[in-house]
Amino acid sequence: MQRTTVVGVADYAYTSDSVTLDCCIDDEFTATDWKYRENANEGAGGRTVPVTLEFYNPSTFRFEFRANPEVGATETLNDLNEAAIRDDIELDVTETNGELRVETSALRVVIGLEEWSFAVTEPDGTILFEEQREDIDVHGDLRVEPLGFSEVVDDAGPDKVATTGTALDLAPDEGVYGLGEKFVEFNKRGREITSWTVEPYGTETENSYKNVPFHLSTRGYGLLVDTTNKVEYDLGKTTTASATINVHDDTFAFVFFCDPSFKEILQEYTVMSGRVDMPPKWSFGVWMSRLGYESREHLEEITAELRDREIPCDVVHLDPFWMRDFRSCDLEWDTNQFPDPEGMIEKLREEGFHLSLWEHPYVPVGSTAFEEGREGGYFVTDGTGSPYVMDNLCQGDYRGAIVDFTHPDAVEWWKDKHRRLVEMGVDVFKTDYGEGIPADAAFANGLTGKPMHNFYPFLYNEAVYEAIADVNGRDEALVWGRSAWIGNQRFPMYWGGDAQTSFSGMASALRGGLSLSLSGFPFWSHDIGGFRGTPSEEVYVRWSQFGLLSSHARCHGTTPREPWAFGEEAVRIFKKFARLRYRLLSYLYSYAAAARETGLPVVRPLVLEYQNDPSVSDVDLQYLLGEELLVAPVFDESGRVDIYLPDGDDWADYWTGERYDGGQTLRREVPLDQMPLFVRAESVLPLHESSQTVEEGTPDEVTLRVTPAARGDTQTSFDFYDEDCDEFVDVGCSILEGEIDISIDSGERTQIFQVKIVDVERVPDAVRTNGANCEHVDGAPGEGKWSYDAEAETVHVNPR
Repeated sequence: MQRTTVVGVADYAYTSDSVTLDCCIDDEFTATDWKYRENANEGAGGRTVPVTLEFYNPSTFRFEFRANPEVGATETLNDLNEAAIRDDIELDVTETNGELRVETSALRVVIGLEEWSFAVTEPDGTILFEEQREDIDVHGDLRVEPLGFSEVVDDAGPDKVATTGTALDLAPDEGVYGLGEKFVEFNKRGREITSWTVEPYGTETENSYKNVPFHLSTRGYGLLVDTTNKVEYDLGKTTTASATINVHDDTFAFVFFCDPSFKEILQEYTVMSGRVDMPPKWSFGVWMSRLGYESREHLEEITAELRDREIPCDVVHLDPFWMRDFRSCDLEWDTNQFPDPEGMIEKLREEGFHLSLWEHPYVPVGSTAFEEGREGGYFVTDGTGSPYVMDNLCQGDYRGAIVDFTHPDAVEWWKDKHRRLVEMGVDVFKTDYGEGIPADAAFANGLTGKPMHNFYPFLYNEAVYEAIADVNGRDEALVWGRSAWIGNQRFPMYWGGDAQTSFSGMASALRGGLSLSLSGFPFWSHDIGGFRGTPSEEVYVRWSQFGLLSSHARCHGTTPREPWAFGEEAVRIFKKFARLRYRLLSYLYSYAAAARETGLPVVRPLVLEYQNDPSVSDVDLQYLLGEELLVAPVFDESGRVDIYLPDGDDWADYWTGERYDGGQTLRREVPLDQMPLFVRAESVLPLHESSQTVEEGTPDEVTLRVTPAARGDTQTSFDFYDEDCDEFVDVGCSILEGEIDISIDSGERTQIFQVKIVDVERVPDAVRTNGANCEHVDGAPGEGKWSYDAEAETVHVNPR
């Protein structure tokens, strides 16, 4: 492949919010002859190529380089809302000593004119982002390829652009995070990563179902590569001094977000790419599934057992067997195996269960649905106008065609099939697959599978999500998707695919999820126990503990995943953690409501909350559930686990109350029925009674568990989501010089709360609620009263 590189700038122009550069190129560029020439284009036919910078606000801009400018600007398929992040801006553009400086109040872009260079700095000159042109070997040759394009020759014919891209300088201590659901190390530095959606047949490689070409750097920026084509990253693997990004397209574009805080970047990125809708509350309950329940009788045996054993559960799922043999996916019931589906669904509802159905976007040859789709032109074609029929496409390894979601009539046809099922009472669809789009396929919008391959999961999940919303409303809409791309977070939610039934599979599920959390997805789940085969009792139990403290919780696999399949001890432990999950539902739901407004994830890697603690940069086997709870799953049959408690906060063991300083590693050997769980000191944790199913509405009684600071005064609060009022209630606690002040900014809603303050070493001098003194009593406090348990060192307050 031949590489052509930008070497200088022939001319430029600018407006109040953009800069256009007319760039010189040289197809014989090397480090040893890197110098500006008056006519740098002699070897490239004298042509120039454009680079544009468009600023959306003082800290965010879009960079675009076009190798074939004659064809016009490339229209991105990504549905990005630039208007949502635009703000007034006036660029300060100056030229000095062969450099162009483009400055805002938040950053400075420095561009070499005579000798091309590109850097983004803070206003004081501290480098945030810099193109790499100094990573050379002993011969003076560049190890990486800076801004430019590569061409290939087809059949000894003319050259054509194959890729565009650039190289970036990597700081010695720079960490790189995100890039979608990647099952490898959480910190991607040192890895090669490809953003190309595939069926990875496991979760042990960097191949994944959910690719998002967006990453965060510890240098203080986020970068979204704005394309739907394949993106290839080398993040310090070939050379530790450099990273490269190459796009399989003739346009290389990215959006640059500048901020030292990962949280701030994620919030702006999700404003642009789309904020999540609030999932229905019942979705936060336990889901029970396997591949699969093959009949109505089988399903009802499972639901009866769940209720008999008092195992909390809200959703049951049917995999492909709900449809007839060789008819996956025509979305028609097999009424022999599932007679009277309407009656079955009604019975499930009466027992407190919601129903999920499996699907994929492929329609089997020989079905009535295939004939309808062929006649209507609803399928992706092979370029001749015929449906692109493939072997082993559909579940069951038979032939099928692919629904074309760029064809408006095809979308409506597919939605109609779903709307009928939703009207029957189906609540959610497991939108499986979506990764198998051939690069040479032809779509109704005139594009091939090359740019559509990665984008297809967005259109697929959008169609199904909207079909549910059409019937049930957006508040009740939900998919359980496997494949995803930029913006798919708008249609919650997604699970991690086919993990191995092993501790390695469990670890990869967590790594993939944490990576997705830093890619704009607030909710994710995984198959408790792993997918293929039968996990050991230890793997199942440990995975249950982790899974039941994820944003969403589903048991699933090719063999039974109901806890009684693993013995009575497994049932006992499963119930213990399921009940804990249901006690925490108001906590989880508060963070879900916050995600709707902030885009921040419910399950958080430690680096998101403790970015200034260098010890958390590579921690990917523990996580934060919200901000208040630290979870450390056990990944070893022996029960051994190392737990790092982040610096900057103190921590209390959730189970025992024992206190620990932050910034240390604990080494534990944990019995099978336990999992390390810690509460951040100086925090408020809302809890309520467990139940067999998720109860709609704000609970009648919520206990606010306050963990004071280990030393000194306490000032803490929590934004509690009051579902009935659809608003946040600021609940706070101040402990100052032996006096406790509780604030509950909820007007007449104060009566739903009780307060439990732990680790209070002596009787308080006074307790007040919203400024009013509470009366001290012995025993259980009545309304407006408080008591002190000296043995437990706990204050109980009834602020009603």
